[in-house]
Amino acid sequence: MPALASLDDLREVLARLEALREQHPEAYDQFAGILRTWRKVGYKNICKLLLGESTPEKLKGEAGG
Repeated sequence: MPALASLDDLREVLARLEALREQHPEAYDQFAGILRTWRKVGYKNICKLLLGESTPEKLKGEAGG
């Protein structure tokens, strides 16, 4: 299934990821490891947690989060 993003957007994201990897290779590799390990959680959920937009409790619809 092709990506919904434009080819230019995908290229820009890749360029920024490559720059980040050059600047912080250890942190980049650690974060890539988190994505690989927890892929089943879903990238949208991981992004919401990373950006502070949600909590595990909110994502599961449980009270108190």
